[in-house]
Amino acid sequence: MNHKIADLHIHSLFSDGTLSPEEIIAIAVEKGLGLIAITDHNVLEGSREIQKLNDKKELLLISGVELDALDRGKNLHILGYGMDLTNERFREFTEKNRLLFESLDERLIVRMQREYNNISLEEYLNYNYDRKNGGWKALHYFVEKGITSSLTAGFAFYSKYELSFDCIEFPSVSMVCNHIHSAGGKAILAHPGRVINVTERNDFKREITRLINLGIDGIECYYPTHSHEVTEDCLSICKELGLLITAGSDCHGNFGKTEIGEMEIPISWLNLGDILSRI
Repeated sequence: MNHKIADLHIHSLFSDGTLSPEEIIAIAVEKGLGLIAITDHNVLEGSREIQKLNDKKELLLISGVELDALDRGKNLHILGYGMDLTNERFREFTEKNRLLFESLDERLIVRMQREYNNISLEEYLNYNYDRKNGGWKALHYFVEKGITSSLTAGFAFYSKYELSFDCIEFPSVSMVCNHIHSAGGKAILAHPGRVINVTERNDFKREITRLINLGIDGIECYYPTHSHEVTEDCLSICKELGLLITAGSDCHGNFGKTEIGEMEIPISWLNLGDILSRI
């Protein structure tokens, strides 16, 4: 099994991906993967659902989620693995984070309705869309109202109206890690090469170390857009400090450019501590 591929960062249609848990399993099996995790944004349903579907035990499955956190005014993502998904306190915390996540779009609609007389917050709150198309609610709403011609075109409105996830009062990194730990899971810093904007490698290492001291158990070292230097530095830190090492494609199905298992990272390259022993 250790020679098989791992992908521990996959999004389903329960958040902003286009693939159902059934489709994710089918693709992973077809590609010869041995270990996967659905890590939807502030949502546990995808991870819960996929656990029920793996009847033939063709894959090893880890419970997962991707939680938003705020650190020094910067939005960071923390991956949680191995949590007890029936833990009520953790479920409530994740749901609260989801509502905070969605509040950004509600703020955007409020600002936009001053200029666009065919949209309103009331209408938006009652709007439904086909989750199989990926993305999130506001992007679909803009297309439905004829404001944009594609989902991705809606991204421009966030900067135009000076809104970003940095504006949302998400919980601190330490609080997110504490809740993951309280549910029996491990907290992993997601794609640090994307979110730590420093040019000097020593500065990058110092920032990673600072975040680790807030309760991080490991790093998503292998990630599609990480440079060789970022991957090397993350691996070095993990090995030096005995931290967990994970890999993920961040696949969103057709709502993105990456594919399940595309980096072909063997399970043996990872350090997952005791997470696999709980499966």
